[in-house]
Amino acid sequence: MKLMKIGALAGVMLLGAGAAQAETVYRDQVQHIVLFDLVDDSPAAVDALVSGCYEYLADIDGVYEINVGVRQADRTGGANATDYDVALTVTLADEAAHVAYDTDPSHMTFIGLFRENWESVRVFDSALTHSPE
Repeated sequence: MKLMKIGALAGVMLLGAGAAQAETVYRDQVQHIVLFDLVDDSPAAVDALVSGCYEYLADIDGVYEINVGVRQADRTGGANATDYDVALTVTLADEAAHVAYDTDPSHMTFIGLFRENWESVRVFDSALTHSPE
């Protein structure tokens, strides 16, 4: 089943019959965050990775939402990490979608095309939780 991709990381907004407000509902979603530190961090190499994320990863079954960002180089104070070039966040429908994503042919193609330019890759996976009532 293909899930809708929208801009809200919070989840799906559902309106019940007669409900006055929208309620944020999580459906066992998984957040997969990847920080890429590149060997070649030229604008062309960064743009290629960003484009590749969208091209190869966005349409994998079970992917609810994908966002890719380039580190803000001018943000170096406080707790801001500066040891990465590109951040990828993928919201997956559930753990089964996460497991399938890991070995999906498009994901494997993405890794094969871009891995040589990765100095390091850090992955942060988490189960999304319900917002406080």
